[in-house]
Amino acid sequence: MKIIINENEKNQISSKHEEFDSDILLFLMRRIKVEEKKLNWSNFETEEEPLKVIEYTFEGFPGYGFNSYRTKKEMMNNILSLLVEETDLIGDDFFELPDQHPKKQKIIKTIRKFLNNVLKN
Repeated sequence: MKIIINENEKNQISSKHEEFDSDILLFLMRRIKVEEKKLNWSNFETEEEPLKVIEYTFEGFPGYGFNSYRTKKEMMNNILSLLVEETDLIGDDFFELPDQHPKKQKIIKTIRKFLNNVLKN
């Protein structure tokens, strides 16, 4: 038996599974600053390429940035801390929610989408 799904049903199914919190995504996208830095280990005898580090900072929120050498999990935790501690976008009860709670999953998906967009550039 073959089930035929029309285009409208297909869009509804995909949008249901791809729910993102647009307020959080826009908040993060507007404030992210990306800067590439070169760490030059002064070794005058050899001409090695300097180590490149990409720093991601949030404008107006010092101390909540991360760099390209951190793990994605650490980046997510840093962003979650920013959103819980410094903004009203996520309530303080976020960490008390069970892992399968729809609100928690939606926020995690939003942060993953943000990181995927920022890190691919």
